[in-house]
Amino acid sequence: MWIAELKLNHKDCPIVTRCQKFNVVVLSYPSVWYEKKGNKFATTTCYFQNVDEKIKKQYLKDLKSDKRITNLDIAGDVFTYEINLGKYGEHVMLYYKKQIFFVKPTINHFDGHEYWGVASWDRKDIQDFIKNLEKHMNVCIILKLEQAHLKEVRFPQLMPNLSESQKKILEIAYRNGYYNYPKKKSIKDLAKIAKLSVSTFQEHLRKAEIKILPLIIEEQIKK
Repeated sequence: MWIAELKLNHKDCPIVTRCQKFNVVVLSYPSVWYEKKGNKFATTTCYFQNVDEKIKKQYLKDLKSDKRITNLDIAGDVFTYEINLGKYGEHVMLYYKKQIFFVKPTINHFDGHEYWGVASWDRKDIQDFIKNLEKHMNVCIILKLEQAHLKEVRFPQLMPNLSESQKKILEIAYRNGYYNYPKKKSIKDLAKIAKLSVSTFQEHLRKAEIKILPLIIEEQIKK
C-alpha cells in the first residue's frame, strides 16, 4: 500500500479561506462532482471541530453570501454544500482518481492549507494524482509518500454532546498548548484568556475531558 500526506491550497476554496478568516478548523469529506451545461459542480460534507457557536454562525453566514454556493444544508456542527465552479474553477475533487482513496478526513486548517491523507495500491497512480494536483493547485507539498501497512483509517464518529462553554474551554486549552509537553500555558493563564475564574475554567475543562476521554481510550484499546 502506498500512502501519501499532502499539504494543499487553492485560493478559490470556499472552506479553507474561511477557516483562515475565522481562525477555525473544519474537517471535510469530499463527495462527488458533476458537469452541467459546461459548469462543474462539487459537493462536500464538513464538520466544525470544536468551534464556538457565535463563530460558527458567522462562518456559515459568510459562506452563504458566496454566490458560488448553490446548495447548503446545516445540521448542528455538520454542513454540506454544493459549489458552482463554473468552467474553470479549481477543486481538488476534479483531479481525483478512482484508484485513490482517503484514509482520513481532509483537515481545513486556519493556516490556510488543506491536509489530505490518501492511499493507493499502485505508486504510479498516486504519483500521477499528485502531478495533476501540482499543475492546478497554488500549493501542493508532499509531506509523506511511503509504502507501508495501512494501520489507521479515521472514520467520522459521533462526538460527545459538549455544551458551548465546554467546547470553548477545550478549544482555548488546545490552541494555547495546554496539552503540549511541556505545557505552554497553565490553567491560570487559560482562565485569564477565557475571562473566567480559575475554578470555573477548571470545572468546564474537567467536564469536557470526562466526556471525550472515554472515546479516546476505547479507540486505543481497539488497536
